[in-house]
Amino acid sequence: MSDERQKLLNEYAVTSRALSDAVERLRHVNADAEGFIRALAETGTAHRACQRSRMRLNKHLAQRGG
Repeated sequence: MSDERQKLLNEYAVTSRALSDAVERLRHVNADAEGFIRALAETGTAHRACQRSRMRLNKHLAQRGG
């Protein structure tokens, strides 16, 4: 496996876990509306980071033929 592919896979794994953690925290927010809004914003940020890393990985795999 190429170093670039491994780097992209590792990045995707990290961002996927961060998204999962953010969603889990959002599920358990018992704070006021402001706390929920902060948790929701954090989840959105984690989601976008995960999407970016997935797109970079997909692009790399498409260029390499998988």
